[in-house]
Amino acid sequence: MKKILSTIFPAGLMVMLIACHSDEAESAYEKNVNAITSVAWTHPSVTNSADGDLSANYADFAILFTKQEANGFAGTFVVSNGGYAFTEVTGRWKFNDALTELQFDSGKTMTFTVDENHLSLDFTVAPPTGGRTDGLSGHFVFAFTK
Repeated sequence: MKKILSTIFPAGLMVMLIACHSDEAESAYEKNVNAITSVAWTHPSVTNSADGDLSANYADFAILFTKQEANGFAGTFVVSNGGYAFTEVTGRWKFNDALTELQFDSGKTMTFTVDENHLSLDFTVAPPTGGRTDGLSGHFVFAFTK
């Protein structure tokens, strides 16, 4: 009986230590991927450098990121009601090596911050040629809260 316990106890202790260690070993990359793909991000607060608060223009905006690693990208995204700030409807996304930028396969790059409850996307849209430009271009910040 003592021999069985002396074998089982150390084995059980090893399993617990390995399980605890793997929880702590989540990388910054994994934390960002898990946070950004945790929900569909909706109802942002939107500011534009030239036009101020544009939140009402993006009241029905939503962006969903999924995990689907392939061809150097971390996953896919889908945008709903992106207006002029997000001309992309769907595509692939990845982080830069420093984990400071989010990059779309369309070439759009934006600075981001993300945690379990917040996402901020900070980027610039080039002005269209001719016609009205209010709220269509400039520096945008989309701030989401779960």
